[in-house]
Amino acid sequence: MTRDEVLAALGEARGALNERLHAIPEGRLESAPAGHAHSPRAIVAHIAAYDDLVVRRLRAARAGEGTEFVRDRESWELFNEQVWATADSLPAAETIARADATFSELTREVSVLTDEELAGPVGVTAAIDPAWLQDRTLAEVIGVDCFEHYPMHHALLEAAAAG
Repeated sequence: MTRDEVLAALGEARGALNERLHAIPEGRLESAPAGHAHSPRAIVAHIAAYDDLVVRRLRAARAGEGTEFVRDRESWELFNEQVWATADSLPAAETIARADATFSELTREVSVLTDEELAGPVGVTAAIDPAWLQDRTLAEVIGVDCFEHYPMHHALLEAAAAG
């Protein structure tokens, strides 16, 4: 995928997520809908945590710093448990605002990548921890952690909107 294709996929996926999120009455953002383990607020925090990891990896790689994270080296399950443990610590409005800011940072970081960096181990991508890439391109792992990840939470958001 090219940079423009990754940015388009991010924008489309985030738009679809936000459409569902904004359909939820404010009073239902704080509690899990029936049959679900997490609140919409927690889902937003969870998604923002993954977006933030991508941002931190890219910034660290550009700065020549290590990009090893628990999510890559230990397990995504452990990372998720850490996120769920703190996901309800902020009011929903603040959680959503922080998630929006993190998504803006994500798109800004992706916008300065080259098509070559997204496709192979050159430039920034050469400094990314291989444990995250797992023999995939940078575009593919941004997909896994971001624009392919968001739709996994649509059902919960739809259930919260429906009441």
